[in-house]
Amino acid sequence: MSGVKKKVNHQAVFKRRTKNEDNAELSRSVILEARKTGHLNLSSKGLSTVPDRIWSINELTKEELCDMHFELDYVHEEERWWEQEPLKILDLSSNSLTVINDKIQFLTELSTLNLHNNLLEELPPEIDSLRKLKIINLSNNKLKDLPREFYTLEELCELYLKSNHLSTLEAEIGNLIMLTHMDLSYNNLSELPIGMGYLVRLETLNLCHNMIKELPPDITNMRSLKTLDASFNQLETLPPLSELRKVERIMFQSNNLQEFPDISGCSALTVLHLDNNNIPEIDPQRLEAIRHLKKLTLQSNKIEVIPEEIIKLIKLEVFDLSYNNISLIPHCIGILPNLKQFTIKGNNIKNIRGDIIRCGTPRILTHIRQRVDNTSINAKELLQPSTSNNIYPDKYIMKNTKLFSLTGQNLQELPDEVLENAAEASVTIIDLSRNKFSELPDKMSIIATVTDLKLTSNHLASLPEWIGEKYKYLQVLDISKNYLQSLPSSISCLKYLRDVDLSFNRFTELPESIYDVTSLESLIANDNLIAKIDVSLLEKLKRLAVLDLTNNNIAHVPPELGNLKNLRNLLLSGNCFKYPRQAILIKDTEEILSYLRNLIPQ
Repeated sequence: MSGVKKKVNHQAVFKRRTKNEDNAELSRSVILEARKTGHLNLSSKGLSTVPDRIWSINELTKEELCDMHFELDYVHEEERWWEQEPLKILDLSSNSLTVINDKIQFLTELSTLNLHNNLLEELPPEIDSLRKLKIINLSNNKLKDLPREFYTLEELCELYLKSNHLSTLEAEIGNLIMLTHMDLSYNNLSELPIGMGYLVRLETLNLCHNMIKELPPDITNMRSLKTLDASFNQLETLPPLSELRKVERIMFQSNNLQEFPDISGCSALTVLHLDNNNIPEIDPQRLEAIRHLKKLTLQSNKIEVIPEEIIKLIKLEVFDLSYNNISLIPHCIGILPNLKQFTIKGNNIKNIRGDIIRCGTPRILTHIRQRVDNTSINAKELLQPSTSNNIYPDKYIMKNTKLFSLTGQNLQELPDEVLENAAEASVTIIDLSRNKFSELPDKMSIIATVTDLKLTSNHLASLPEWIGEKYKYLQVLDISKNYLQSLPSSISCLKYLRDVDLSFNRFTELPESIYDVTSLESLIANDNLIAKIDVSLLEKLKRLAVLDLTNNNIAHVPPELGNLKNLRNLLLSGNCFKYPRQAILIKDTEEILSYLRNLIPQ
């Protein structure tokens, strides 16, 4: 090989697209199809310019159509579909267009214009001729501003401007009163015009990844808004948002907020993201009306206290408070009936051991619920404020909350009327914890909508067979702290059952019916009399991720247990076996399983 480098013809590698090549993309068959359907798709064709014939596609003469279709003379006048449908949908996305010709004004029937993923730096003023335009997608271009004529497109319903270089919006944007969806994310906006409040039909507003420091106060006029995303901005304060009664999702993460937002009137809210701000406290008064909230994330703020009023969020499923300044987890967290994910890492928690916190949500909630002191929080009063002496929940409250709760009432039986009310309300959660039930009334079987059944701390020696037959949607079953030695065979019929807590009972072995619940993910069976681990049966539970067998009578841990690689949390301490030793047990589950696998004879 000689040392001379081969000369590369870069012009040959990156051949410049010609106008003729662009025009050739609009072939006869493509034009005919567009005249038939009113839809022209030239997406991802490598275009650097718009084919010329697009601008006159609605005006093609009979002679031109004759050249394209040899059967023209044999088609009846009424069947000339290619002459009857004007262009309504034009897709020029994912090309290399730098300019849109002013002749776009001739496409007056357009309802949808797709120009995303191009290289456009400006739009022609003549775009104002598209008076029937309803959807325009301009995302992923290089637009620095919009021409004033753009704001006259009053029929526009959807406007997508993601990933451009916009730094300002004119107040005239408020003229686009038909807008329902607007995406302004990933731009250079530092402020929003006051006129945006006129967009009263707007349902989705995406402002994320800009440099906005405040929202205009008239944003509360957007009474139809369902999703508001202003994450990754520079917001320091917020106007009261209580008038946004239809909003379901609010994203304010990664801003500079100094206080918990005023969302007291947002009764439809289900998701609220406030991560990575400077919020020092959760304002209890602002929790009052958001009882439909399912997800609240407050990671990386400056919160010191979890208020007891958090119990009002009875539908809360995800609660993230990681990396704050919290030192105590209140008992009210254990009373939240729907909580599935509670994240508290990165805090200096003093009332719960670190190893429990590291085990994750099920272990934390189990620990709290085992230690709930009835005097520490009057959950019933928080959930059902009433001046009546009647301890039974009102059926209208049950209908709204889907919760039937009678915790800590020392009850031994339930009136039929109360159970009928619960069935009529279609409750999904039954919580009869901390009572004196020795058996469950058969009338409970009429509540067919139950997904979560909590019976902890009662006097139950058995469960009725109808639980598996009637509660066919059951997902969570907590029967800890009772006198149970077995479970009904019908438990195996519960194909949605995900979490089971058998702890603090009198089981000498894991119930046989449990092994047929293939959906099971978490099995808590600590503090029983279980003597052995049957790996061959546990292998049937392919989804089992959490297995707690601490404080039982297990004399031998079979090495084959290490083959259950789906386990993410295995707890075995407090038994009488010699191996593995405590030094192994304090390691994480993966290491314990690896240790056991190494003991399997080759």
